[in-house]
Amino acid sequence: MTVLPLPIPVIETERLILRAPQPGDLKAMVAFFETTRSHMVGGPRDAMGSYTSLVSRLGHWVLNGYGLWHIVEKASGAFIGWTGMIFAPTWSEPELGWTLFEGAEGKGHAFEAATAARVYAARHQGLNGVISYIAPSNSRSMALATRLGASFERDTELLGKPCQIWRHPKMEVAA
Repeated sequence: MTVLPLPIPVIETERLILRAPQPGDLKAMVAFFETTRSHMVGGPRDAMGSYTSLVSRLGHWVLNGYGLWHIVEKASGAFIGWTGMIFAPTWSEPELGWTLFEGAEGKGHAFEAATAARVYAARHQGLNGVISYIAPSNSRSMALATRLGASFERDTELLGKPCQIWRHPKMEVAA
């Protein structure tokens, strides 16, 4: 099998590595997408749906030059979730998204990862002052968006479901 290298940058923070999705991540994705926790990010899905999600992430990078990074905890080496920029054809603009697996929450990992992704997107991908789509019932994501400096912009609908748009502040980037 030939593996084509994708120009997906690796970002390191104090406690995390943000890297390209890898085939070895599929088992954890299947476990996550089989739970009801996944309903805010397109789940639940079966194993084939999880596989499609994994390969779509790589395709997103190819088509758009940006996408989701998979988050690895440095201390344990565990794949704990994802963050990055997502853009689908029916969306008004790219969004900064994040998901952590159960057991990884409550440790500041989402804030650390989303901050790194947002800074990289503003500095290197021309994506500054982006939005996050958040389900009205997702108080944890609203709290994180607020901690990231985002503010509620408006109610909308996404994929036929109620949704809120939260706007992140523009960052100063070197010209």
